[in-house]
Amino acid sequence: MRFGITHMGHIDVAIRALAAKLDLDLVKTPPTTQRTLSLGIKHSPETVCLPFKLQLGNMIEALEQGADTLIMPGGAGPCRFGYYHKTHILILRELGYEFQMLTQDNGILEMIKPIANGASLREILAAVRFGLAKLKAVEDLERTAHKMRAIERDRGEATRIYRQGIKVIDEAPDQRALKEAQQDYKQKFDNMPTVIPPVPLKVGVIGEFFVVIDPFANMDIEMELGKLGVEVRRTIFAGDWVRINPFHYFFGLGEKSKAHRAAKPYSFHHLGGDGWQSVGEKVMHARDWDGIVHLEPFGCLPEITARNIMPSTKEKLPVLNIIYDEHTAKTGIVTRLEAFVDILRYEKLARARRNNGGGSTS
Repeated sequence: MRFGITHMGHIDVAIRALAAKLDLDLVKTPPTTQRTLSLGIKHSPETVCLPFKLQLGNMIEALEQGADTLIMPGGAGPCRFGYYHKTHILILRELGYEFQMLTQDNGILEMIKPIANGASLREILAAVRFGLAKLKAVEDLERTAHKMRAIERDRGEATRIYRQGIKVIDEAPDQRALKEAQQDYKQKFDNMPTVIPPVPLKVGVIGEFFVVIDPFANMDIEMELGKLGVEVRRTIFAGDWVRINPFHYFFGLGEKSKAHRAAKPYSFHHLGGDGWQSVGEKVMHARDWDGIVHLEPFGCLPEITARNIMPSTKEKLPVLNIIYDEHTAKTGIVTRLEAFVDILRYEKLARARRNNGGGSTS
């Protein structure tokens, strides 16, 4: 079998690590580009969301590279993402492709065992752990980049170090090399020239999972906020989706569980996808964030519902809603971010003056 993957944030780093440990034949699916999106648009129903189209484009490009087995993230619950692979299969079959598709509907281990080339359970678990370790390393790098972009002296330096670090982590052959890469890039961030501005604005990036974690889908929105001197706060990461802490899960100590509880005064029911969490994030972080950028693909029912609930919460926190589809232009998004950040800075200054007994800000 020759395996092809779809891209979603940097989860491909984990899959490549797992495949290497189990000696799976993984084709090099091209990174997501405008061609990927064009292929997805061409062969998708017009009204489906952007993640559907991007994933379909990834699949076509993987099949073009010779894949005969596709690995597709799955999900459960009211969000339609959990059913997308069924529609993808029908579309690809109509296009004449012969393949099989694997999803994680029954868990990662159940998906891997039949294709693991006779590996023992211990070997499979070791491969999964190594993949998850790489994913955590990438996400730790992301969190650091979110902070450093706001205070970097040389614009783009944090992003350059971050992208370099992902490449080195991706290529690390074992745990020792991975640990060395983590230490090396932590040091690079620590040694990065910085400025000492006023305390940066802290802006949460929340919303639909795929668009939030995938830089192509969200048009590098975290990098654009960093250019504006904003420290991004993001609570959704791919690792939280595939790596469950049993203690947090059973006792409700994880971010998602806390957000769901926080949202209950405004919605007693699960909205599907990440909609419930989006409402809860606003409630939870009203005092420690300066604003929220809420991302959603056009037509995403959970986030449409969340978007309409958020203005009614008693917790007042400015929210900028950005809706993505294939017609979204990056220039328009950057213009809206610039205006939103200007408003947040003005409001923060006004609060400071009021707290210090100052007069009018006009």
